[in-house]
Amino acid sequence: MLLALVAIILIDGTGFPTLPEVWMVFIFGANPDSFTWGVLVVVVSSLASLGGNFILYSLVKMARLPNWIKKRMKQYTDFLIVKDERLLLLNRVAPIVPYTGAFIAVCGWDVRKCALYLIVGALAKSSVVVVLAWLSYDNLRQDVAPWVALGAVAIVIVASIVASLIYKRRLRLRGELPRSQ
Repeated sequence: MLLALVAIILIDGTGFPTLPEVWMVFIFGANPDSFTWGVLVVVVSSLASLGGNFILYSLVKMARLPNWIKKRMKQYTDFLIVKDERLLLLNRVAPIVPYTGAFIAVCGWDVRKCALYLIVGALAKSSVVVVLAWLSYDNLRQDVAPWVALGAVAIVIVASIVASLIYKRRLRLRGELPRSQ
């Protein structure tokens, strides 16, 4: 199950959204009474997230994107309030920047800082997902628990998307972000 989680998160990190939080709830549900299992799910998902980002980073570095794409990516981050590696932490709460591995490569961010911010953000977000899952499995019937946990995760995901949309809308209203983004 942990290998499946790694595969899902690597795919998510390199370019195809897989909603890894949903998978984490069900994988944690295989052994919800084990603290060790919960820690393993958090650590494995966080390391896989780091790996997915750096796989995409490596692919972008090797592929050498056209200058016009690089220019657009840099323009996009220049319009944001946070313009450097710290954006990776903000991105865990409000997904503003897709394909973060590509942005790390194109924007020339410090790879060590990026790794630190990615792992800290992933550990925090994965911990929240596992704690929500654990609370529902611990306090509810086994047939209802995963759905309640998924509902809580969905609320967190929707809230982060709404926060991202509000943030982008405010930037557009101030004229700091073009309509096409």
